[in-house]
Amino acid sequence: MQNSRYNKAAAIALILLLVLTGGGSAFCASLSGARADGTSDALRTTGTDGAVNASTDTKEVPKINAILAGGPAISAKAAVVMEVHSGAVLFAKNATDSYMPMSLTKLMTALLVLEDGRMTDTVKCSYTAINGIGSKVTRIGLVVDERVSVLDMLYASLVASADEATYALGEHVGGSSRKFIKLMNERMQELGGVNTTFSSITGTGGSKQTSCAYDMALVASELGCRADFMDIASVKWYKIPATNLKEARTFAQTHKFIRQTLKYNYAIAGKSGGQMPDNGGYNLCTYAEKDGMRLVAIVMGSSTDEAAYDDTITMLNYSFENYVCYSMKGAERLTNKDYAGFFDNCPMFTGKDHETVYTDSSATIVVPHGADMTKLEKKIEYDIPDDYVHGPNVIGHLIYFYQGAPIGSTDILYYNEEYPLSQKDFNAVWPKYLLSPSLLESVGGPGTGTVVKLSGTKKATPTPTPQPKSVIRWEGTGKREAGIKAGVLFGGLFLLLLIVIYIVLPMVTIGRRSKKNLRRR
Repeated sequence: MQNSRYNKAAAIALILLLVLTGGGSAFCASLSGARADGTSDALRTTGTDGAVNASTDTKEVPKINAILAGGPAISAKAAVVMEVHSGAVLFAKNATDSYMPMSLTKLMTALLVLEDGRMTDTVKCSYTAINGIGSKVTRIGLVVDERVSVLDMLYASLVASADEATYALGEHVGGSSRKFIKLMNERMQELGGVNTTFSSITGTGGSKQTSCAYDMALVASELGCRADFMDIASVKWYKIPATNLKEARTFAQTHKFIRQTLKYNYAIAGKSGGQMPDNGGYNLCTYAEKDGMRLVAIVMGSSTDEAAYDDTITMLNYSFENYVCYSMKGAERLTNKDYAGFFDNCPMFTGKDHETVYTDSSATIVVPHGADMTKLEKKIEYDIPDDYVHGPNVIGHLIYFYQGAPIGSTDILYYNEEYPLSQKDFNAVWPKYLLSPSLLESVGGPGTGTVVKLSGTKKATPTPTPQPKSVIRWEGTGKREAGIKAGVLFGGLFLLLLIVIYIVLPMVTIGRRSKKNLRRR
């Protein structure tokens, strides 16, 4: 009986310690049906690959229209043609209606892998990547524990549409399929997606994996600005060299325009999109370029595989014939007179024309052929940073509209001649074998030549050469001190727990036993 009470008291003390230190947040979350990432079991869905994504509240999906109304008839249930650099929509049919993206999902996987940047890393194929993705998938014959470079895996994913390679890439970059799917949904929101829920890395997530032609065009446009992606998505075939477990293997491009089993002169890259289940139609992504204008066409739910390519040709030809692309280089000069409202909101620019304020010359806009340029409208959005780095700083955006439809935008830039440094920037350029300026101050200050001890050796600390107009600002000061204080607090609480368990509780137990013995006497 006494042992039972003792155990209960110890358990209560342990739970109190966990709650006080915050270390039991995951434990407490599990008691309330919530998870550490802030979502509850009731708000989560599981895809066929075992991955979990947080579902969102039902909200009204906006309609996306093309610059020009109308357009040619196509068999696809939904489609979008977008100019890659400006994001202007040149053709739209049911652009935000929900459909299953199937293998177009691999575009988002590719974007995250390329942005991660570890192309020379080696990917080890897990058991789940090989055996846990289902039977009705596309494969290139990878096996468990086979090691392949990220770049080779990306070719397999985009060129051959290999599902096991795509899944392995997601695990490698995200740490797990679950975490990678979370990254996919977050990146989609950053791009401005309006109707997408990813629940699978590869696109085999069943009915819970949904997107729309507009959202897929946003992802494809982001990729279409990257030379590394276009190099991969434009090859006819690719050969993976021998690995630790298999001989070299070669696979062909699955996009028929790029493999040239079908002909379209302006096609430069693409990704096959697969077929939706239950005869839901075929998807396709195609990049085309003509007269300096690069377009991406997304079709979802075309009646047949051949129809998907026919629909793509129809949409692209219509877009090339009806629109023209203009460079923004030299088109804007920002002065107080032209944009008084903008400078009124930026006190640092008030009172003079600043040649250090300019627009991004690489931006483009797309307008209909023969458009009435007086119908162009401009809108300025402010994006004033908290701090300015040396060189170009984005301080706003200039957005162009034609008859109410967005046709492109450009960043407004301010060139800062000073040299403010964040802690991260400083650490990146400061030699690791030298002490930081804050530590130098504590041992004599810069310029004193103070000799300090570093790892058993002695080095004379040189004086850093100051930059002209230098302003050094530090971020995150006090974090180390806060960590020390937190460690002391947690250590004290833990010591208190040990005292309660090993001293207080035994003394209470002994006292009770002594009272009982006295009563018996």
